[in-house]
Amino acid sequence: MPASLDPADEELAELFTAWQRDIVAVPIPSLVDPGQAAEIVARASRTRRVHAPPDDARTRPREQGKRLL
Repeated sequence: MPASLDPADEELAELFTAWQRDIVAVPIPSLVDPGQAAEIVARASRTRRVHAPPDDARTRPREQGKRLL
């Protein structure tokens, strides 16, 4: 590996370093509480209700008596 980078590579490395600092500087808040999300998924799986897909794609019917989880 060469001791010094090409000037264009150095500029790109500086750009990525600054970009990374910008990203790390601002914390991203949680969008959903994990406990609440798990509760919603568990509740939905108990209802065994199947919703139509938003794009109206055909889906195969669920087999009675079989559970995925």
